[in-house]
Amino acid sequence: MIGIVIAAHGNFASGLLDAATLIIGEQTNVFTIGLKHGDDIAGFGEALSAGVAKVDEGNGVLVLTDLFGASPYNQAVMLSRKMEKLNYQLLTGVNLPMLLQALNDRMLDKDLEEMKTDSKLAGQDGIVDFFAKLNKAK
Repeated sequence: MIGIVIAAHGNFASGLLDAATLIIGEQTNVFTIGLKHGDDIAGFGEALSAGVAKVDEGNGVLVLTDLFGASPYNQAVMLSRKMEKLNYQLLTGVNLPMLLQALNDRMLDKDLEEMKTDSKLAGQDGIVDFFAKLNKAK
């Protein structure tokens, strides 16, 4: 099974997983980590590394972060360089549609590359301008 790690600011990561669980049920092999005010960045990186190792069952790990260029993302990038032998993919800008797609793809036994691609598209497609869509339908 492909492991999933969600790394974000505050309680966002655990909140996303909570919402996904409400929609599609309990999930295994998912690790969430939140960077809180005053946290040591190096300690966060170590905890992130431990989380990736925890969910790695040999099929790879998809890491989802909240914000490009921010600390959770930067730590995930640095971690990817340390884990060259691990099949490791990283997406940023995580949202609920992206996470749900990743979890669904995992249940369908898709490979990590396909899971990453599908999740990225779902995250992008999940952003909808209601009024633009309404006006287009008229």
